[in-house]
Amino acid sequence: RLGLRVSDAELGDAIRRNPSFQRDGKFIGSEEYERLLAYNHVTVIEFEESLRQDLLAEKLKELVAAGLVLDGDRLREDFRRENDQAELEGIALRLDAAAAAPAPGEAELREFYGKNPALFQGAEKRSGEVLALRFADLKKQVSLKEEELFAYYRQNASLFRVPGKTKVSRIFLPYEEATREDVLKRLEEAAAALDAGGFAAKAREMSADEKAGEGGDWGYWGWQAFSAQEKTMIERLAQGEISSPVDTGKGFALLHVSERVEEQQESFDVAKPRIRGILENERLRKLAGERMAQAYARIKKAGSLEAGAARLGAKVVASQPLTRGQALPGVDDMGYVSQKLFALGEKEISEPLEFPDGVAVVRLTRVDKAQTEPFAAVREKVAQEAGKAAKLEGLKERARQLAAELNRLGDAAKAEEFLKQEGLKSEKATYRRGGALFDLESPEGLDEAVFALAENAYAPLALKNGAVVVRLTRRKVVGDEDFAKERPAYYAKRLDEAKNASFSSFLMGRKDDYPVRFNAELFERVKESVISRFR
Repeated sequence: RLGLRVSDAELGDAIRRNPSFQRDGKFIGSEEYERLLAYNHVTVIEFEESLRQDLLAEKLKELVAAGLVLDGDRLREDFRRENDQAELEGIALRLDAAAAAPAPGEAELREFYGKNPALFQGAEKRSGEVLALRFADLKKQVSLKEEELFAYYRQNASLFRVPGKTKVSRIFLPYEEATREDVLKRLEEAAAALDAGGFAAKAREMSADEKAGEGGDWGYWGWQAFSAQEKTMIERLAQGEISSPVDTGKGFALLHVSERVEEQQESFDVAKPRIRGILENERLRKLAGERMAQAYARIKKAGSLEAGAARLGAKVVASQPLTRGQALPGVDDMGYVSQKLFALGEKEISEPLEFPDGVAVVRLTRVDKAQTEPFAAVREKVAQEAGKAAKLEGLKERARQLAAELNRLGDAAKAEEFLKQEGLKSEKATYRRGGALFDLESPEGLDEAVFALAENAYAPLALKNGAVVVRLTRRKVVGDEDFAKERPAYYAKRLDEAKNASFSSFLMGRKDDYPVRFNAELFERVKESVISRFR
């Protein structure tokens, strides 16, 4: 409606610029392009239509977000957050490695429970009614003829291609400028006396790469990480052939193609079981969807799942209280139904929901809000949390003592000897705003605490699951000059991020203006169709 289009020329340019379809900076050619798509079980038509839609979406995004401007002050703050850094040396005291604290008594446990109610809050649970139609119950009603299977095979021949593969072995010798000619001569002499049968033994004897001990065997795929020069040579070699020395810029390589299997078309007889599974899944989903749609029309009219149950000859199942994602035994082992319960209002009836084993309609009947569990029910958890809190306090105290002793010693050699006696080791870390120290969980205010540290003095810091003793060795804090220098590139990066966010918001808003909805049933059907190709 806005007149946005993607021309064939634009589509072609996008394909040729795609790094996946380039080799040595050039387009790989139409034949190789089609073969690569077929290997990934995608037809040229499917891929190019999908890419055209992506390009069209990009044009719409640029149009929608064309007037977007970023706030300069916010941009400067983000730049500072990303670029400020502190170089630290420190000792991490981890909670999971700390000695257990003495077990708290009953009174202490109850006191801890009373002071920390949020730690012992149970999950919200929801109950509902479920009318399910399982695919397994309809299987006898689906039959497939041989000609249907063969028609699918012919129409989707690219999905049943067996990609070619090449097995490669290598002898590799690195060189420096001064040794280049000597290495080349050595490898040329080896190549002159070498045949396919002796390649593995010679690789064990003289190769200097990581596969030497395996006779230089890089298998069917490992050689894909070789240099462009080596891969070009491999493409030219016939099975059993050995190359002349190839200069990679870092060394010389002798390459041996020990096996080359050309791409083949899988026969119909071999592909038939997979085709049967694909078509059977499609038919079952269609049949179940049609049956449930008829039942759903009655359900909407009556406002009751029982009205649809009579149409299907099925029973309405009342679920026990379920947490989000919890399985419903005998109906849905994957938790799709309970997920749907958390998307409904009380007494609301869902549209037909497809889940791995069938199609269902769900009605929310009850919501049990999350509440603090009774002490008796969570006593064991209280003991665990109280024990963790006591251990954490112990670590904080030890960190204070270590910092004081290290500052008193002053001398680096004495500090190292002291840590050795304590069974501790200093580590180096680079900290950026919003980051973490030594992979420990960060509390609020850690940025301010780190960047306020005095240089070359040890200080204790408390973290969520441990404590650290750190010494600031260098601090980098960017200023206005740094920001002005980097602003154009940084602005472009953040503007692109903002455009993406703005476009997503725009699309969400349009849902209220246009008759657009997310069809979960269709999505699951498409997803299953795609996944079934790889089973």
